Amino acid sequence: MKNIIRLAFLVLLVATMACEGPRDARSRRGATDDAFSSSTSTDSDNDDGGVTVADNDNGNTTSTDTGTQIPPEIDHCNWSTDGVNGFESSSTHLGSYTFCQAESPGVETDVYLQLQMPISDSQVCVIPTFNNGANSIYVGEPRCLSATDNKRIYKIGLIKNRPGYSNFAITGAMIMKDKAFLYPAPFNQYVLSPDAYLFCANFLDQYGDGSYCQAFSSVAQYKYHQF
Repeated sequence: MKNIIRLAFLVLLVATMACEGPRDARSRRGATDDAFSSSTSTDSDNDDGGVTVADNDNGNTTSTDTGTQIPPEIDHCNWSTDGVNGFESSSTHLGSYTFCQAESPGVETDVYLQLQMPISDSQVCVIPTFNNGANSIYVGEPRCLSATDNKRIYKIGLIKNRPGYSNFAITGAMIMKDKAFLYPAPFNQYVLSPDAYLFCANFLDQYGDGSYCQAFSSVAQYKYHQF
C-alpha cells in the first residue's frame, strides 16, 4: 500500500510539473487552507538609511533607489528603513516581515515583500489566494524570488491563471521558502515545500484526501498571509 501511495505521489508530481514548464520559473499550482481546500533581484548597498524598491515583475530585474520615500501604492503599509525596525508582521517561518498589496486600481496582482532576515540558501515562493470563510483557495501559480537584502522591498507580479478562478480577487497569499523538509506520513520523505504544497493540493482536489495537506501543515514551514 505504501508503495502504491508513493508511486501515486511521484506520478502526480511529475505530471503536474511537466505541465508547468521550466523548474526555474517555479510555475506551480496549489490549494491552501487554514485547513486546506482545494526574478531575482541583485543586491546593492544603500547606506543612506533608506530602502530600495526592486521590481521582479515578469522576471525582469530592475530597481529604483527611493531613499525613505515609499511608492504611494504601498505607503499604507509599514516598512523598515534600516532593515531592522518597523516591520509589520512576524512569523516563525519568515521572521519579521512586511507583505503588502498595492492599492492602485487594477493592480491587485502587485505585491511587495521585505524581510528582516535575508534568505541566502533558497528562494521565497509566493502563491496568490482567495479567502472563502475558513478556507483559502489558490488562484494562480507561484512566483519565486531571491530575497537577500533586508533594506530592499521586493515587488512581485503575481499571476491569476488557475482555470475557473481567474476572476477571484487576491485576498491573501501563501509564502514559503523553496527548501526541502522532512514531511511525515503519508509523505515519509524530504520534499521541497512548494512541491509538498502542490502535491497536497492536487491530491485533495482529485481524491478528496486531506492527509497530505495535514502532513504539510504539521511541519509548519510556510506562512499564510491575509491582506
